[in-house]
Amino acid sequence: MSIIKNRVRLTHYDMGRIEEALNFIDQHYQKQLNAEDLALEVGLSKKKLEAGILKKTGFVTHAYLLMVRVEKTKPLLAENLRQIKEIATLAGFKNPSHYSQVFKKFTSLTPDEYRSKHAV
Repeated sequence: MSIIKNRVRLTHYDMGRIEEALNFIDQHYQKQLNAEDLALEVGLSKKKLEAGILKKTGFVTHAYLLMVRVEKTKPLLAENLRQIKEIATLAGFKNPSHYSQVFKKFTSLTPDEYRSKHAV
């Protein structure tokens, strides 16, 4: 059985590689990842990788990476032990203001607002 998405035929084997790619993102989200390198890592074409990640998550590859980075920083914000600038850097953002913009896009809150609501 195969899945057709944007004229890209994805087999069960391909979807297994997509799971590997998602796990890789989850474990290496701090690194500067791109679709080309990720595709090579899991043995798929960039086109198949991108179609599979969109099918599996509803996000394009880069947006999925950003979402993972935001999710990984939520506990760090709630702990309130590190500055937001440091948390942004730990998550792989080069610019803290970009981190704040991305965080707000995914959560509707700034990192400061999130911290205020969820601090432990």
